Amino acid sequence: MGYRDGIAQVLSDRMVWDTSGQVADPMGYAGAYVGQAGGRVYALGGANFPSGIPPWKGGQKVWSDRIFVIEEDGSSHAASFRLPQAMGYGAYASYLDCIYIAGGSDQSGHLQTTYRLEVSADSGRFTGLPDLPAPIANCASVRIQNYWYILGGINSPDALTANNNCWRLDLDHPEKGWTVLTAIPGQGRMLAVAGNADGELIVLSGVTLINGKRKYLKDAYLLTADGTWQQLPALSHAVAAAPSPAAFDVKLGQLLIFGGDDGTLAAASPVGHPGFSDRILAYDIQLRTWVDAGQLPFRNNSGRAERLAIAVLPPVTTGLVQSDDKIVIPMGEVRPGVRTNRILTARFKP
Repeated sequence: MGYRDGIAQVLSDRMVWDTSGQVADPMGYAGAYVGQAGGRVYALGGANFPSGIPPWKGGQKVWSDRIFVIEEDGSSHAASFRLPQAMGYGAYASYLDCIYIAGGSDQSGHLQTTYRLEVSADSGRFTGLPDLPAPIANCASVRIQNYWYILGGINSPDALTANNNCWRLDLDHPEKGWTVLTAIPGQGRMLAVAGNADGELIVLSGVTLINGKRKYLKDAYLLTADGTWQQLPALSHAVAAAPSPAAFDVKLGQLLIFGGDDGTLAAASPVGHPGFSDRILAYDIQLRTWVDAGQLPFRNNSGRAERLAIAVLPPVTTGLVQSDDKIVIPMGEVRPGVRTNRILTARFKP
């Protein structure tokens, strides 16, 4: 058995998926901020098309201030408190039992606000922190130790180009504000994936904008301890908007990217869209190589437009929360303009 096949087999044997969980909303949202505190996972805000009419037919996208709480046993309910405003598609991180959110967008444009959420029982308190250097949405973000990084994105809904910014906030001293680090090499990008590769920051894929038109990216970069960027081997395919930050398999020393938009259907009609990629990519930290690690096991390949309540398809434009051997991916977009209320969970076997 070759190395590539071996990795796929090992990963398949090591993960158990559960697709039965659902948030307390029949439609669900994409672009929610996600985090964990007090042993619970939170999905905050996002947007959907409540009329059920897709955007290419004139459906209106509506942002939400709702917050869903996902318990350890997989059950969920709507929180009694809400976001400071309806918002989504921004950055998020969890640290010392608090959830941090920044940027994103609302009905009128892009945001540069930053908040810390402290929860107790079913109440929550938002505290404003220093603003971002600029408004940003559709960015990637990841926390590494006490530092929270925000990468790429776009400054406005009608942006013609994407950004290559790298901003950092020390969560032990957030009052000091954001530090602007060396820009990510290559083209500006949005909908990228970030990852904590055992203490090293990696950003990969996404899409760049050329006069407002999307070009899918397969490049990847690592931020070294001295603050410079190193280019990593290219991915075999784009994974734009895959659940981010990437998961981490401690036993195998790999970052795992689940699905994403590979761009193969970008020019196709959204009508009858079969859903986004179900492929899993693994990045071996020691070898600095990418390998195909198989497929998500719940992909419905029929291509039929099942009722949203029963459809289980790989989501994009959503976050990923990992705690030890457990991964939670709440809601997201499963076809263009179509959200899901599913909560995907995975566990690494002992």
